[in-house]
Amino acid sequence: ADKETKAQAVTDQVSIRNHDIIYRLLEDAKDYFKKYLPVKLVDKIHGKANVQAVFDVTDSKKNSVSIAGLRVTEGHLYKEKAADETKLPCYYRVYRQGKLFSDDGANLKASSLRKEKDNVDSVRNGEECGLGIAGFNDLVEGDLIECYSVVETRADI
Repeated sequence: ADKETKAQAVTDQVSIRNHDIIYRLLEDAKDYFKKYLPVKLVDKIHGKANVQAVFDVTDSKKNSVSIAGLRVTEGHLYKEKAADETKLPCYYRVYRQGKLFSDDGANLKASSLRKEKDNVDSVRNGEECGLGIAGFNDLVEGDLIECYSVVETRADI
């Protein structure tokens, strides 16, 4: 494009793109128009753990709180997951006898995640930890805990 056309494009905030190969034009068009597609919220499962024991403790406000003694069986458990330069909130679900026991829309968060006596941000597959879930005290031995985040994705063109 000539200088006058480029100047007008900048003024009108219009993108000018040049391509010599047709498939690069198509890839560029897909990338450009993808941002106009609707966003879907998808659950990304980070890990699972089995409840081996439940401990009732008293928190700083004198409330009774259940802490689950867990063994991580798949992936990782996180308090919050670092994704690029942002923190991705992590939530928990509780399954009992293979069925979802906690309220599916509850978005339960970890109130504490500890290995031995240390507060930690994550626990890996095969490790043991203690997990407190904010607002949820109905844990029993044998429950399955699932750690997940909700991420935004766009449909593919």
